[in-house]
Amino acid sequence: MTREEKRLADTLSAVQGAGRVRLTLYYGETGGAFGGAKQVTGALAVAQGAGQMAVRLRLTEALETLLSLSPENVLVLEMEE
Repeated sequence: MTREEKRLADTLSAVQGAGRVRLTLYYGETGGAFGGAKQVTGALAVAQGAGQMAVRLRLTEALETLLSLSPENVLVLEMEE
């Protein structure tokens, strides 16, 4: 995990019931008048507690909010024990 992914994963693991979290961010380039810039375009989180729907929903909402992503660009899966 990158430093940013680790920092966000640490934050997400503090969500009640989440347990350990691993995070992968996906980047794309956005065009602009002065050249492209990298921007987060998707996120995959694997969490111990994601088997519980309430935990999965809270993690998904947190990633959507923190990264300004739409729901279809966020995936939260349960971590294998």
